[in-house]
Amino acid sequence: MLSEISIANLYFPPLLIYLGVSVLVYTLIDRLSRRWLDAAWHPALARFFISLIVVSAMVVNC
Repeated sequence: MLSEISIANLYFPPLLIYLGVSVLVYTLIDRLSRRWLDAAWHPALARFFISLIVVSAMVVNC
């Protein structure tokens, strides 16, 4: 797990960094699988689970 990161004497919590990177990864996955997600039973729920998987994978692996 990451500790606080200092940029120009400003300390950023690791969760903020995880969420920023996960938004970028999520938009990439969303653009690649947009047709599949729109055809899902509940598109918003499918997108939520994808974002949950991305964030949890980053927290576990980092």
